[in-house]
Amino acid sequence: MTFTIRPAVRSKIGLLFGIAGASGSGKTFSALTLAEGIKGKDGKIAVIDTEAGRALHYAPKPGDTANPAKGTFDFLHLDFPAPFTPSRYVEAIKAAEDAGATVIVIDSMSHEWDGEGGCSDMAEQAAIAAATDRNGAVQAWKVDAMTAPSWKKPKQLHKRMMAKLIQTRTHLIFCLRAQEKIKFEKVRNEQTGKEKNEIRQLGFMPICEKSFMFELSGSMTMHPETPGQPRYDLQRKLNHDLQQIFPHGEQITIEKGERLRCWADTGEDRPPVDRIAEGVRELVETIQDASTMEALEAITGDKETIRRRKWLADNNRVDLADRITTAVNEALAAFSEDEGEEGAAA
Repeated sequence: MTFTIRPAVRSKIGLLFGIAGASGSGKTFSALTLAEGIKGKDGKIAVIDTEAGRALHYAPKPGDTANPAKGTFDFLHLDFPAPFTPSRYVEAIKAAEDAGATVIVIDSMSHEWDGEGGCSDMAEQAAIAAATDRNGAVQAWKVDAMTAPSWKKPKQLHKRMMAKLIQTRTHLIFCLRAQEKIKFEKVRNEQTGKEKNEIRQLGFMPICEKSFMFELSGSMTMHPETPGQPRYDLQRKLNHDLQQIFPHGEQITIEKGERLRCWADTGEDRPPVDRIAEGVRELVETIQDASTMEALEAITGDKETIRRRKWLADNNRVDLADRITTAVNEALAAFSEDEGEEGAAA
C-alpha cells in the first residue's frame, strides 16, 4: 500500500449531529429548528420517522404555511416502521437524498440499537436460535453461553452502517432517546475496612451503541427540566467551535443552525467519492454475508468478480484487491471452523 503525505488543509464535512434526550426534552423540535437553519434558502428538510408519525405534529395544517416561529416546519416525511436494521436506516437515508433532501432528521436513531429488529433484537434472536435443539426446544443454559457470539453479526452490520454514514454528503441530525442510568460501585469504609455497594447516578444516557455519539461531528444531551437546551452536565461531544455555537443552557435557534452549517462548510471541497472503493466495499460485504461454502464459491467464481479482481491487480489498486482476498480467506476460515464444530458435536 502506498501512503500519500501532503500539507493538512481543513475540508468541508457532511454533518453528523446527535441530539439525545428523554421524552419532553425537546429533541425533535430542536432538531427541526437546527435543520431549518442548516438548509438555507434553497435546501430541503426530510424527516425519517420511526415514531409512528409523531414528527407530523410539527407539520403545517392543510392549507397553512409552515412557520418555524410558531413550531411548524416545511419538510418531507418518510414513515419508517420496523424492522429497524442498520441496513434499512441506510436505505431510508438514500431514499431521502434521492427525494432532494439536503438535511435529514432521523427520529429516532435509538431503534437501530434497541428497537424491533435492531441490533439488540438481532443478537437475542441469534442466541435463541443457537440454543434451540433439533426438536425446537430452547436450552436456557445455552442462551447465556451464546449471548457473546450472537453479537458478532449485529456489530458488523452497525459498523457497516457507520462507514456509509461517514461518507454521506447530506447533513444528518440524529434524535436519540435517553434514559436515566445508575451504576453500582464498591466503596470501602475506611474505619471498618469493609466494602459495600453504593448507587451512583449517571444521569440521562442516550440509547445507542456505546461509541455512537462520539463518532459524530458533534452531539449533546437535553433534560426534560430544561427542554431545548444543551446540558454540559450530561453526555456530549462539542469541540471548542461547537461550544461557541451551543453554550450550556442556551436555547437552540435557527441562527445556531446557520452557524453550524457555516462551520461544516468551512474549508476546501471534499474529494469525489471513490466509486471503485465503494464497489469493492459492497463486494466484501457480499462475501461476508455468504451463508454457505457454496454461496461463497458462487461469488468468487462469478465472472464479474474475477474481472474486477484482475482489474484491481492490473491498475495498481493493490490495497483494494487485498481487501477482497482477506474477506475470502476469513470466510473460508469461518466455514472450516464451523465444520470442525459440527464434526465434534456429531
